[in-house]
Amino acid sequence: MQRRQYGQKLATALFETEDAIDAALEKAAHLIAAMSTVRRENGLSAVLGSDAMTGVTGSVRALGEARDRIVAAHNALSSAAPQVGLGHVVMQGTGTGKPEDDTRPMGLKAVA
Repeated sequence: MQRRQYGQKLATALFETEDAIDAALEKAAHLIAAMSTVRRENGLSAVLGSDAMTGVTGSVRALGEARDRIVAAHNALSSAAPQVGLGHVVMQGTGTGKPEDDTRPMGLKAVA
């Protein structure tokens, strides 16, 4: 397999993983909203299902940490690319592009 091919294979797997984590975060957020809505609409006590809500919100925290780690892995792979001759190759991904060099954690930028 040529360098560009294995580079694209890794990039595709990476982008799919990033997308899967984001999708899981979206689904978990939807579950939290549904749990809260059902509780309120039915006049149920906040005590009811509290452990379940703690479990779901804990999973969101874990997914957030997983997202941070996959982004760190993305950066490490980007740094390693030139070492294997892939420095000037643009890999096809989600089509969303990358932020400018001045990035902050969680993709935030400084506001002037």
